[in-house]
Amino acid sequence: MNAFRPHSFVFLGVFATALAYGQIAPVFQTGQTKCYDDNGSAIKCRGTGQDGETRFGLQAPKHRFQDNADGTVTDVMTNLTWLKNADCFGAQVWDRGLSLSNKLAAGMCGLHDQSTPGTWRMANILELQSLLDYDNVGFALPKGNPFTNVSPGTYWTSTQSPAATPLAWFITLSIGPTVFDVKINTFHIWPVKGGLGRDARLPKTGQTGCWNTFGQPIGCKGTGQDGDIQAGVAWPQPRFADNGNGTVTDNMTNLVWLKQSNCLGFASFSAALQKANALKSGACDLTDRSNRGDWRVPNVRELQSLQDYSTFAPDLPPGHPFVNVQPTLTWTSTTSTGLAAQAFFTIFGVGPTVFEDKAVSYAVWPVRGGSRTRFGEEF
Repeated sequence: MNAFRPHSFVFLGVFATALAYGQIAPVFQTGQTKCYDDNGSAIKCRGTGQDGETRFGLQAPKHRFQDNADGTVTDVMTNLTWLKNADCFGAQVWDRGLSLSNKLAAGMCGLHDQSTPGTWRMANILELQSLLDYDNVGFALPKGNPFTNVSPGTYWTSTQSPAATPLAWFITLSIGPTVFDVKINTFHIWPVKGGLGRDARLPKTGQTGCWNTFGQPIGCKGTGQDGDIQAGVAWPQPRFADNGNGTVTDNMTNLVWLKQSNCLGFASFSAALQKANALKSGACDLTDRSNRGDWRVPNVRELQSLQDYSTFAPDLPPGHPFVNVQPTLTWTSTTSTGLAAQAFFTIFGVGPTVFEDKAVSYAVWPVRGGSRTRFGEEF
C-alpha cells in the first residue's frame, strides 16, 4: 500500500511553505487546547497566555496517521513509520532494546512490510516525543490513532544523558514527562524506521557520542544508539543569529528568544505568563520595537527545541549567544492535563521535562515569533 495519500501531500506542501519561511525544522503544536487555573480548574483561555490559548506551531493534519496494512503506521507529520504493535517486545533493558529493534524484520510482530534486519531502530528522544499530544491523559497520544498494544508506561529512547552516561532517556506515555534512568532497568521499546536524510522532518538531537551500559565510551558504528544513527535534519550553521537588539533568532525554528535569558527572574506559573506578556522594547536590553503582547512563555515543544543532547549545564548548543543562562528549572506554558494544577518545566542543567505545582517559582524565558499554521492558511 502506498505510504502517502493525497492528504499527505497537502501536509508536505505546508511543510515546504514553512521551509520557505526559513524554518528548517519548525516546531509542531503540542495539541493542547484547554486552559486551567493554578488550582487545576478549567477556565476560558482568552487572555491567559497559556499554550491552550496561543497554540503556536504547525498544526497536525486531520489524518495524521496512516495504517499501511502491513504492520506499520506512517506519521505523515514527521515522515516516520512506526511498528503498529507498540509493545511487541515487552519491557527490556536498554541494550537489549537496541538489539531487538535493529533485528526486527518482516515476519515478526505482525510485519509483512518486506523490511529486513537493520531497517528498524529504537526511536531517539525527539522521535518518541513527537508522538505526544499534551491535551490527552491516560495515553498521551493523539486520539483516533491506529496503534495497538500501547502501554501507558515508560518507553526507552536511544538517546543517553551526557551528564551521566550510564543513564538513558525515557518517556512515560501516560502523561508525557521526559526523564532518564539507569540502562539496566526494564522499559518498553517502540521501534521506528524512515525519516532519514532528505526524508527527515524532525531535527537532530545533537548527540554524536556512544556509551555502553556502564557509561564507558565506545565506538558508535552498529550500536543503533542515537549517536550512531543521528537521525534528523542537520542544524543550520550558524544555529543562532544575534539580532543586535536584545533578541536572538533560532535559525532552525525561526523562533525569536530574549537574549538576556534570565532577565525576568523567577515566578509562579501565572505570574510568569503575565511577566512575559508585559515584556516590551525598552526592558531587558530590548531595542526591537516589540510591544506588550508580543512575547510569551514558550510551550513545551518550543522550550525543548533549544536543547542539545550532547552537552549539559546548560544543555544548549555550544557557542550560543544567550546571556546569563541559568542551568535551572524553566516554565513552559503547557499544563499537565492529567494534573491540571501543575505545568511542565524544563531543567536546562541536564534536560528533563517534568511538571510541578503552578504555585512554585521557576525561571521565565520569553519567546516570540513562530507560526500558527493550518494547511494552506495562516492565522
